[in-house]
Amino acid sequence: MIRSKWMLKKAWKAKRQGQVWVVENENGQRGYFKFATAKQWYYSGPMIANEYIALALAKKLGFPAAELVQATVRGPDGKKQTGIVSLEKPAKEIITWREAGEELHSQPERFVEQIDKLRTLVVFDAWIANIDRALGKNLILFRNDAKEKYKWYLIDHGHTLYGSPRKWKRGKMGARIWLQLWKYYHVPKGLQRLQSSWPILYEEIKKIESITPCEIDEALNSVPPGSLRKKERAFIKRLLFYRQKRLRTIIRRWLAYKGTKEYGSDK
Repeated sequence: MIRSKWMLKKAWKAKRQGQVWVVENENGQRGYFKFATAKQWYYSGPMIANEYIALALAKKLGFPAAELVQATVRGPDGKKQTGIVSLEKPAKEIITWREAGEELHSQPERFVEQIDKLRTLVVFDAWIANIDRALGKNLILFRNDAKEKYKWYLIDHGHTLYGSPRKWKRGKMGARIWLQLWKYYHVPKGLQRLQSSWPILYEEIKKIESITPCEIDEALNSVPPGSLRKKERAFIKRLLFYRQKRLRTIIRRWLAYKGTKEYGSDK
């Protein structure tokens, strides 16, 4: 595979867990370049590994997600940084779920394709211990014509799986909180109503339960060399097995919980 040369378009975000730049390659392909320094480990953890493993598992389950490529980009200061580019889908209109507006949030069935798959997103996020979907910024909608329904894909899985050491200040892997999904995860606005049926969510649970240890190893092996230490690899593998076995319990408790489960909801 020929590596593309990525050029900085603008430095977009600088967070405790790393930086995000908007980049473009020689073919006009646009993407979002992410990297973190060693000093940011407490907040970033093995970000690249988290991203690649989550992508591999999403593909296995049929969830559309942004492709990733490794890259080195020269920054505003002239220094080169190494990280990954999350590729943006080429389309005339690209918005986040959050930007979509109240009409779509109230009736997503009217405006969005693959709605049956979107209904089960909470199950996937529960399995990979995602703590960062609530705002809807990590759920992207795109289309080429205003008369079309939106297609969608997932991005930004740096806080899934191991996440970072900061994530586990809430409690160890086996702590009670990690079985109480509503305490660290809210669904994006407008999705809770679509995800309130056990039969619908159970079908996705069964798919995840059927994923074999060999397939989990394949996802772990998708990580670029040097991006995942042995200790964190073992942790992520244990986490996926642990939550795979407890997924029915996690989702049943989430369905039964009567408090706030959706971002922006007071109910």
